Amino acid sequence: MIRLPKRPHIDCGIDIGSTNVKVVLVSAGGQLLHARSVPTPRVDDDFGPVTDALALVALLEDMIIEGWSGVAQGQPLRSIAASGVGEDGVAVGSDLTPTGCALPWFDNRATEEAEFLGQYSAYSSRTGIAFGPDRTAAKWLWTHRHRPREFRRAETWIALTDFPAAYWTGRAFMSASLAPRTACFDVYSRQWIDELIEATHAPALPDVLGGGTVVGKLAKGHLLTSGAASDQTIVAVGGHDHPIGATAIRVFDPTAIVDSLGTANLIYGESHRVREGAASPSLALSLPPDGGEGLAFLSVLELGAALDAVEGGSREIRSYLSNETLPGQPPQCIAEMSEPQTSPDMRIRRVLERESLHARATIEAMTSLGVPSGAIYATGGWSRSRGLMELRASIFGQPIYVIDDMETSALGAAHFGARAATGSSACSISTDDIKCVNPISDWVPHYDALFAEHGSR
Repeated sequence: MIRLPKRPHIDCGIDIGSTNVKVVLVSAGGQLLHARSVPTPRVDDDFGPVTDALALVALLEDMIIEGWSGVAQGQPLRSIAASGVGEDGVAVGSDLTPTGCALPWFDNRATEEAEFLGQYSAYSSRTGIAFGPDRTAAKWLWTHRHRPREFRRAETWIALTDFPAAYWTGRAFMSASLAPRTACFDVYSRQWIDELIEATHAPALPDVLGGGTVVGKLAKGHLLTSGAASDQTIVAVGGHDHPIGATAIRVFDPTAIVDSLGTANLIYGESHRVREGAASPSLALSLPPDGGEGLAFLSVLELGAALDAVEGGSREIRSYLSNETLPGQPPQCIAEMSEPQTSPDMRIRRVLERESLHARATIEAMTSLGVPSGAIYATGGWSRSRGLMELRASIFGQPIYVIDDMETSALGAAHFGARAATGSSACSISTDDIKCVNPISDWVPHYDALFAEHGSR
């Protein structure tokens, strides 16, 4: 008997980002087989950029088919799951066809609506997140006021990140880690807050499902007709991009605290238990992506914006960050950090020090609320600067483990797809993908003293 070679099982992970859309294909053993990134598709309405959800699905199908045709040997994908932006979404009719376009989270057209919702700010102790024009709640109210037909024709509302999975299966749902981003979801009771839903005039909302839950089998679309997927391909719940990316790292180290250093500096950790009133002004609360017990903690620090404000421009910043060890020494006191600096290098260094002290305070706030004191893992574009990682490790007073340049959010989504298909998943990160950056021992006591002074203010 001739034994034919076994064709591979492949899981697909998607990351629908603010700037780019990414697709990865991962083997059953966790090996990255294919990765591609393209700009997130946008069109303009009367106010600014928006996303056509059906055009997004078409783009994703083309990207998946392209990757599948090169690595899958004709075997349909085993699973698909998506991570992505937290606040964007579309109202849909009974057939899940969008009644309008998705407003990007960074669009500020709902500023007036956010101010109106400020009267309900007492609920933030339950939602774990404040109202702002970037929240789904404000965008719901804006759409009700300015484009009421979209909601009158709607059967339900689907987050943009969840829309491809809903489209492919015909089942509306909301990922557990996306529901809190609306600012209308009680993270303690795991229920919608009726008064906020009424105030925002939101459409009926679908079931909230944890990451790794089977949404259904793939039932429509170009993936079926191309052979990239079959009617046995499982479509699974994913969720919010940063927590899903952290999941990819936490499969490797379950107590990891993740320091994501992109345009914004987002710090992420999880507790294993729910602690009522676990609030801090610097932290937003969410659910772990799988929707299980405990709480997730997120904090966004504007590292990129702080660096953009440094006189001298991006070229000097890039040049400074290219140093293996950053020039200069720690200041002697907090007041010295705010003193004018004649050297461009020292201006940049002081910004990095201030932002890193804020990051340390954020991590300590998380641990005080129940997040285990795990190792810190850094990812994202700024983490490529060894000098910055060394400075940050010195301020944190512990090593930082830098993840190689990987699409962690898409890999985390693939993890949830594999888990939905098999009940388990392989880790896509190995020790070869991690570089340990140690503190500079002479700097650590200076930064410890600065942090003590920083915390007393």
